[in-house]
This record gives sequence, structure tokens and C-alpha cells, in this order.
Amino acid sequence: LIGDVRGRGLFSGIELVRDRATLDPATEEAGWIVNHIRQQGVLASTDGPLDNVLKFKPPMVFGLNEADILCDALETAFAELAARGRA
Repeated sequence: LIGDVRGRGLFSGIELVRDRATLDPATEEAGWIVNHIRQQGVLASTDGPLDNVLKFKPPMVFGLNEADILCDALETAFAELAARGRA
């Protein structure tokens, strides 16, 4: 599902694709993940011309605790998508 990770510093994006060979954009999945992690207190958005890039723009007060929260939220979201057969 993860096609590419890019960014600079804490401003980063994760491009989601359904197939790495064809780069079919995973637009629905990206939107679902953004909504799922928002329920866990993590703010993100979709971006890119196909809305299949998860964008993270954390606040200046972003430490290890916040990084753990972000990683846990993403891990849960990706695991749930996989369990639904969408990852």
C-alpha cells in the first residue's frame, strides 16, 4: 500500500498505491486512514493531484511522545485496512 515516503524535516508525506507496478492510487484508503487516525487524535490530510498522499504537518512541539502516538495510530489504521483486505 505504501508506494513512496517523501518530505523534509517533519513535513512529510506517504504516497499510497494499490499496486506498486501500476502505481494505481489508493485514494479511498488514504481518506479512510486520515479519518481513522483523526479519531485517535492525530491530524493529517490527503494531498497530491490524486488525493492519495497522507500529509503530516506536526506542530513545533512534536516530541517522542507525539511520534509514538502518530506511529501507533498509523500502525492500527494499516492493520485494520489489511484485516479488511484493502491493504
